Amino acid sequence: MTADKAPHHTNRVARYYEQNTSSFLLLGSDGGSSAIHIALWPEGVNTVEDAMNVAHDLIYKAIQDTPIPITRVADLGCGVGSALLYLRNRLSTDTQLEGLTIGTLNKHQIHTTNDSQIRIQSGDFHKAASLLPQCEFAFAIEAFAHAAAPDQFFQQVGQLLPPGGRLVIIDDICTTEKPPSKHLNRYRSNWLTPSVLPLSTLDKYATKAGLVRTETKNLTPWIHLGRPRDVLLRWSLPLWSWTARWWNYAKSMQGGDARQRCLENNETEFTMLIYEKQDA
Repeated sequence: MTADKAPHHTNRVARYYEQNTSSFLLLGSDGGSSAIHIALWPEGVNTVEDAMNVAHDLIYKAIQDTPIPITRVADLGCGVGSALLYLRNRLSTDTQLEGLTIGTLNKHQIHTTNDSQIRIQSGDFHKAASLLPQCEFAFAIEAFAHAAAPDQFFQQVGQLLPPGGRLVIIDDICTTEKPPSKHLNRYRSNWLTPSVLPLSTLDKYATKAGLVRTETKNLTPWIHLGRPRDVLLRWSLPLWSWTARWWNYAKSMQGGDARQRCLENNETEFTMLIYEKQDA
């Protein structure tokens, strides 16, 4: 995507979440959850609440492993603030928690901002370094894929972090540099995720920003693919897919099925990536 089209794309993503967040929380793949990312089910996880917190716990453990003292943490796509609340309950009260969300703050985010340790503001992560004070740790859970300019995302994080600071991305990446399948094209289009990209592309942008990847973990085996609900949705697609032309939630469900097909076919993987800022 060209730089001149990036603001338009970001505005579309903002409208997408403003229109659909309540539906995602109520009707999403893990309905009734306080988060809008995918549930992860490693061995020993038995409840939806715990499955939704697996990604949060991965972030918490990565913070603990960061080689420099942590005084400020930034969630670069904080959704309704669930990850920040999870971290607030586990980190020192001296740790300031920052959240960026595009669009207008919704009622879920406003409730979170009543906490003195948490500050959520409306802002574009493509401009993170100008919106946030320096942070020793930054993360993005299923947010990076929405980036209109992934090189700019890394450049901004490179400015935000001091040497030794870390960035964690939990998101889908492409496993191949071959031309995308029709499913990947639909996933990118319907979910507004142009930055579902090969790992080599992410590493290239990260290196230019002074970041080096230190850890990679494939989380796809922890996703419950092909659940009865998903099978029914796929089977019924011909009956309702035409409504995606005017109903945003149907378009999202259509994109969700395409995402699952990409994961099932190993065209993409749901992955945790850890990058560390290097000395200048």
